[in-house]
Amino acid sequence: MTTVEKYTQQLIFALRMRDVPGDVIGDAIAQVESHVADTGEDPVEAFGSPREYAATFGGPTVPDPRWPWYVANFLVGFIFGLVLIIGILDQIRGKDLLWGLSPVIAIIIGAVGLIGYFGTLVLISADSIKDPRRTR
Repeated sequence: MTTVEKYTQQLIFALRMRDVPGDVIGDAIAQVESHVADTGEDPVEAFGSPREYAATFGGPTVPDPRWPWYVANFLVGFIFGLVLIIGILDQIRGKDLLWGLSPVIAIIIGAVGLIGYFGTLVLISADSIKDPRRTR
């Protein structure tokens, strides 16, 4: 891994931790890569450490106001996981669920629920980094 690649990976991480949008991250990476390609200068000398450079984007970091959303997501995932585990354990024991249903139903509901839940989280939280040098 080259110095520029290592620097840009650390910069992406630092910008993600500051909740910087993907298109802004793409601009920052393009700026670093272009500057280093044009001048041959070390990125740390030109821009400072990745953390210092990331601090120049946006305002100061504040606690995330979306904590209720995170709690709700945790509860949904926990419930689907619990249904799955209960189904597996009751299947092993050879017992029906408390509601008189087959444990296989709980396993299917828990597994499909978790897969859908995590798939939805990935789609909702995806903020891809867009390179301004590439048009689409």
